[in-house]
Amino acid sequence: MNYFIALDGGGSKTICLVADSTGHLLGVGSGGPTNTNFVSESVAQRSLSEAVRSAWQAGGPPPTSPNVAAISGPVPHPLGEETVVRETGVEQVIGVGEGEAAWEAMLPWLDFDCSVTVDAGTGSLAWGVNRDGKSASSGGRGTILGDEGSAYWIALQAMRAALRAEDGREPPTRLQEAICEALKIASPGELSSLFYQRGMTRHEVAALCPTVVEVARQGDARAQAILAEAGQELALAAQAVIRKLEMADDEFAIIPFGSVFKAGELVLASFREAVLKVAPRAKIVLPRYESVVGALLVAMRQGGVPIAQILPGLEEELNAEPLVCLKR
Repeated sequence: MNYFIALDGGGSKTICLVADSTGHLLGVGSGGPTNTNFVSESVAQRSLSEAVRSAWQAGGPPPTSPNVAAISGPVPHPLGEETVVRETGVEQVIGVGEGEAAWEAMLPWLDFDCSVTVDAGTGSLAWGVNRDGKSASSGGRGTILGDEGSAYWIALQAMRAALRAEDGREPPTRLQEAICEALKIASPGELSSLFYQRGMTRHEVAALCPTVVEVARQGDARAQAILAEAGQELALAAQAVIRKLEMADDEFAIIPFGSVFKAGELVLASFREAVLKVAPRAKIVLPRYESVVGALLVAMRQGGVPIAQILPGLEEELNAEPLVCLKR
């Protein structure tokens, strides 16, 4: 029996899966952020170790060292490799690109031979592959230079809107009260000290995104406008990839990944409209699983596992794991 590990890091969390060569999940675990553009290497290392150990504890470590580990997301090399080898004794570690992992997580269920994935979590990134196997990406530039449409970006626009409303530069918005409640502050004016004196982390800012979504669902026009603009920004990233890969006239899948798209039509409506203007034959296909599943499939394929044969059993187990199953 062979064993496999998959790790998918990110700006807010890390997910780990452990499986055997029959497709049986031995453990699922999670840890903190790994993106060393925003956290220290020690924090990233601790997050990776925490994710592996919690997966180990969930199902017990395999009787032998894993054969292959696949690591995806913003995980620095060689830190990721060194950490997983130390924690597990794995024989081989391979890297999987962020967008590629999201695509791999959908590949067995896709009816298309090319696709564009748009991953909008704490940060944002678009990645695609055309029929010739050529790939391209757009975005992923971080909070200061980019990440438009991400959870961080949405939260930042909401805080700016609350401050502008507080100043009288914009009409009042429910965001003023909701953000204060979420951050336990008396007024939006205290946001400046939170940012510049205490220093809100990227994760803390992005964590306000669900608050913005809730306010939008309550009918607040300003929150709704922010989410619609997020959809348009994410569509711009997808459009850039489509142009680079010359896919505008093709029939292909556009796969919206990440926590931002959990807002549903508040983001998807503007996203869909903008993308289909550029590629009218494209189809929006909602994801089944988190990107870590793509990393697991890559690891298993590298280890010689016949994916088609073990897929039904693996799918059944994945569907029972709320940490990785995205089916709505």
